[in-house]
Amino acid sequence: MKVKLLASALFFILFGTLLSGQDETFTASAPSVVKVGDQFQYVIEGSDRGSLTLPPLNYFQLLAGPFSSFSSHSQWVNGKMTKETVATYTYVLRATKEGTLTIRPSTIRVGRKQYQTNAVEIVVNAGPSPDPDPGAAAGNQGNSGQPSTSRETQSADASEKDPVFLRVTPSKREVYVGEQFVSALKVYTRVNTRPASSSKDIPYEGYFKKSLDPDATAQRQNINGQQYITQVIQRHILIPQKTGDVVIPPYESEWMIPQRVQRRSSKSAFDSFFDDPFFNGVQDVPTKLATRPVTIKVKPLPPGAPEGFSGAVGDFSIDATLSAEEIEVNEALSLKITVRGSGNLPLLGEPKVNLPPDHDLYDETRSLNTSTAGNRISGTVTFEYPIVARHAGRFRIAPVQFAWFDPKTEEYQTATTEEFTFTVLKGKGDDSPASVYVPGVMHENVADLGTDIRDISRTSQLFTPLASSLLATRWYRWTYPIIFLLGIITVILIRLVARRNADLTLVRNRRANKLARVRLKKADRLRKSEEVGKFYEEIGKAIWGYFSDKLNIETSKLSREVVVEQLERQDISLSLRNELLRILDDSEFSRFAPSSEKSDVNQLYADAVSLIRNLENSLK
Repeated sequence: MKVKLLASALFFILFGTLLSGQDETFTASAPSVVKVGDQFQYVIEGSDRGSLTLPPLNYFQLLAGPFSSFSSHSQWVNGKMTKETVATYTYVLRATKEGTLTIRPSTIRVGRKQYQTNAVEIVVNAGPSPDPDPGAAAGNQGNSGQPSTSRETQSADASEKDPVFLRVTPSKREVYVGEQFVSALKVYTRVNTRPASSSKDIPYEGYFKKSLDPDATAQRQNINGQQYITQVIQRHILIPQKTGDVVIPPYESEWMIPQRVQRRSSKSAFDSFFDDPFFNGVQDVPTKLATRPVTIKVKPLPPGAPEGFSGAVGDFSIDATLSAEEIEVNEALSLKITVRGSGNLPLLGEPKVNLPPDHDLYDETRSLNTSTAGNRISGTVTFEYPIVARHAGRFRIAPVQFAWFDPKTEEYQTATTEEFTFTVLKGKGDDSPASVYVPGVMHENVADLGTDIRDISRTSQLFTPLASSLLATRWYRWTYPIIFLLGIITVILIRLVARRNADLTLVRNRRANKLARVRLKKADRLRKSEEVGKFYEEIGKAIWGYFSDKLNIETSKLSREVVVEQLERQDISLSLRNELLRILDDSEFSRFAPSSEKSDVNQLYADAVSLIRNLENSLK
């Protein structure tokens, strides 16, 4: 009996060891047969996230991707918890040559290990090139956001011959960065259909989005001789956050589509009468539909932005008010600046205000009041600057200049507020003269003459011979040349430090590591206090702030593409670049993900510290 128990225990130990030693697996898949010019999805699925490298795509054109997704599932079975994770990477490709083509294995690096997928063989047949989207006319409409409802006959490819298909129709195909436009998700159908489940919003990566109510009215549209019923099921106001060709990736949704189902036939001669297709039934079959990727050309703003420009794009006006013109010392007043109009109001930076120094100045507060009437974001943004007066006198607040870019005229516009002055009166018990206060000069009254100003001594002093005093010693005589030499050295060092600090780019480069360590220490405190949401946010601030200072990049122009391009210019290793992107993905994903899918905060903190240290040793 003991021998059987020992053998069973040894078997389970070896079986568990084999299970724990299994490596991650990655599988590539694609349609087995496509046509020349048709778009299809090349999908890589694995059990862990990593850095993906595609092989040379000789006769395939990469249209979009990768679009990555990550899911994790945990369950309890017989008192034991099992966890299953799935990472998916999707590319949109197009075949450009007829024949039997092979996509060679792709390479995935997970940590220090490297894996390869299987090769995928695809048979490419001859076929026509895809025709334009049925809703492509919507791209010429401006800002109304209403897709085209023309009833003229339009050409269609194989997908538009289906009874139901989805399309994303933006109101503009070419915009400036920060310019708002409307994007609609439309369903085209020739049959009675409905969504199989509640659909999620299109993610729109790289855009700030604001939801609009969908269009409740359906319309008819003729496509390639077929009558379709079209209806807008999602509408969003989009504001692009980066320049270049920004792709709206394919959006998948499951719909119930009626399909004819053949009856089961028997060998009975009586049942053979009902084998006619007339007696076949119709059932709703769940079918997954996907939109095409849509590319929006986002143009950078023209150079020559005027003073006071903080990224505002649209049509705005500005006014300012001061809460009081006369207050007493230690009382508070506030300056309110209101920006109103239509444009990227939720993304506006605060105007630059020169407030009087030597008062208590507090961080400005921001209040946003917007609406989406007319399919655009409009309203007001109010910035309030609190001031607590500490000195009597008369003070001036210089006019505030605010600039924005108007996409309609394609020019910068500028508006300026009026100048404000306010008077601070002496408080009770303050006997200081009521003169104009000069910043940096402290005027104080003498409280006690007996202690503040010493009385003249009236007793005779004893004198000692010079030879016996300190002045006659040898080391004291050397003090003067030593002090003179130290003075010269001090002046030289001060000039060197001043010249060094005059280069602001070099100053920011030197302090980048220090500021990053300060933010990481704050993230460590949040980690220990289990404030997970704030921890992930602080990790992101530490990394983005480090690159802004180290690479001398303005925060408004900071993006992943810019950082990766700068790292490639400085020959930073691919593994370090991939580690950066992974940490950014983990922090951003875990910040809004459910608690069961968040990354390990301890591991993420250690990885972030190691990343900053390695970058500091590698960057110039």
